Amino acid sequence: MPILQRQVAPCVEGCPAGIDIPRYIGYVALGKFAEAAAVVRERIPFPSVCGHICYRPCEPNCRRAFWESPVAINALKRAAAERDDGDQGVWRRKWTDAMARATGKRVAIVGSGPAGLTAAYYLGKVRGHEVTVFEAAGKPGGQLRLGSPANRLPREVIDREISVIAETRVAIHCKRRATSLEAIFSEGHDAIFLSMGTQKPQKLGIPGEDSPGVWEAVRFLQEMNLGLESGKELRLGERVAVIGGGNVAMDCARTALRLGAKQVTIVYRRTRGEMPTHEFDLRSAEAEGAEIRFLAAPLRIEPKNGRLELQLIRTRLGELDASGRRQPEPVAGGEESILVDQVMVAIGQISDVPASWHLELNGDGTIKANSETLATSRPGVFAGGDVVLGPANIIQAMAHGRRAAQAIDRCLGGDGDIEEILAPAPGEEMALHPQTKPNGFDCVLMEEAAADRRTASFDIVEKGYTREQAQEEALRCVRCDLWGVKGIPEVWWKNRGLQPYWIGEGLDRMSRERDQTRTTVTGPYSVKYHHAPYIPAEYQPAHGKE
Repeated sequence: MPILQRQVAPCVEGCPAGIDIPRYIGYVALGKFAEAAAVVRERIPFPSVCGHICYRPCEPNCRRAFWESPVAINALKRAAAERDDGDQGVWRRKWTDAMARATGKRVAIVGSGPAGLTAAYYLGKVRGHEVTVFEAAGKPGGQLRLGSPANRLPREVIDREISVIAETRVAIHCKRRATSLEAIFSEGHDAIFLSMGTQKPQKLGIPGEDSPGVWEAVRFLQEMNLGLESGKELRLGERVAVIGGGNVAMDCARTALRLGAKQVTIVYRRTRGEMPTHEFDLRSAEAEGAEIRFLAAPLRIEPKNGRLELQLIRTRLGELDASGRRQPEPVAGGEESILVDQVMVAIGQISDVPASWHLELNGDGTIKANSETLATSRPGVFAGGDVVLGPANIIQAMAHGRRAAQAIDRCLGGDGDIEEILAPAPGEEMALHPQTKPNGFDCVLMEEAAADRRTASFDIVEKGYTREQAQEEALRCVRCDLWGVKGIPEVWWKNRGLQPYWIGEGLDRMSRERDQTRTTVTGPYSVKYHHAPYIPAEYQPAHGKE
């Protein structure tokens, strides 16, 4: 079934790093996991880390969701990364042969989180610059290591993927805090990339929040992770309150249950629908025993007989605020209180950029950087990741790392080309699999640890797909990237309930409209990709959602 041309599938458009999702899923469907991992590695250096903790902005775009659950794109990425064949791998041979020649240019990177290490990888391995990474903590990884509980991201996964980066022209100096940009330049560096994240917690602004027993969420997770690595596990009291509704709040609640808390209450001032956390994190917290108190806000924290009295006020939703959500308003006479042993404040983090660096900042304290080049107000200084975006997710951070590497390389006289070809030449994975599943085949469920046993340890909760499960799930992909395929009659699709939108009159109409309104670019194998796919309503699946 030769391909006429390809388009950028909606899932790829949803991925900040632009991973060729349909292609690696095509390899998984064929049982070629190492080849699938190579496709992912062409865009990011952390396929397994991403497969564990990415928040999957690609999956809401999946056209399979017209009928049932979207394809489990991220779980398939993890399945591929876990079955990569290591030093003998498909990608490793090409990776070693393609190591760039040294340029003599030097780049300093402040922070060893996903943005910093991604930039380091491409600048060092792909472009040939000498890269020095400064990390204040004792081990590299940034919030991957210090902010992600091991039940979501095992430490051996972090170590394995960072070790690959360390094989390139990248030197990682831990326990080295950057205090002066002038000092870094004076050491002979030609450019600096700032990627130190958002470490300063936001305050509640209520009486008693500095009382003993009140934890800042980020500090709590850092202390917990450092304690587990050193064998000095934190222990908590029986009752813990977590204030906030984001992903960090869910991590705190689930971690508290693993550290001995018998009752964990999450306090959130809006309703479930307004919670910024992802639904699967919320469901996990509930399954493990966390209670959620909606429409409640903290008023004050008062020490009382060795414990903490958390005083709350009931709220109701009023008008929309600047975030686009309805503003919580206090309910008269709605005061109540709960008695707890610890309170964790998880309402967000902000950047903490030293004034002595003389960088132009945004109103929220993030560094003001050019959206395309990530250049700051100081020549030779670039910034990316959370320190520019505010609290973001791993795939956004890695996308910023890629963008920074391109811009810094151009600044140093290069062409900014960081593309790698690590996968084999296109082959059978580029065609629709003959056993592609029709509608009526919902997502293959991944095995998880039993909810009533999870809190006994920090063992991984999501066990990952077996080979067979991964292949079965991959067959749910209907290959939206295939723009035209010879030899597939319309009846084949209709009998399977797929009704592709690129057949018959739809192909001619869409081609005309694309030529008028869309930009065509060339992919790494000179295959045409069309950005922003246009799908006329009459050619969307007949079983489309309301």
